[in-house]
Amino acid sequence: MKRKMEQRTLNIINVCKGHSKYWEGTEDTLQAVKNYMADECDYKVEWYTEEQITDIMYTAMKDYIDCCDKPSFFLYNLERVHVSDPSNLAERIAFAFSIVEVRDKEGNYINGFDERLNKLDKK
Repeated sequence: MKRKMEQRTLNIINVCKGHSKYWEGTEDTLQAVKNYMADECDYKVEWYTEEQITDIMYTAMKDYIDCCDKPSFFLYNLERVHVSDPSNLAERIAFAFSIVEVRDKEGNYINGFDERLNKLDKK
């Protein structure tokens, strides 16, 4: 049996999908992730550097890949992402997270997701 994804990874993916309060006042995915991380870690939003956000997103991506059903499909989407800055890995990961499939046609969780996915907005 596969291990469960870390709660932080589930929350970051949820933020990337646009399903959280952390989007208030921004249209930028990475800013929404910074807003979440600032709240989660009691750290000021403006203190997050590009390197820190890239590391956070990369760590979440590795956790997701370890738990998802078809990691090659995620990597394919990551490779095909068209973003404003193709060299920005964090932005590419955030976009790829925004399109990952959470449930199958029968409504069952897939790709390592589970009922904890909605925990973010229930705090």
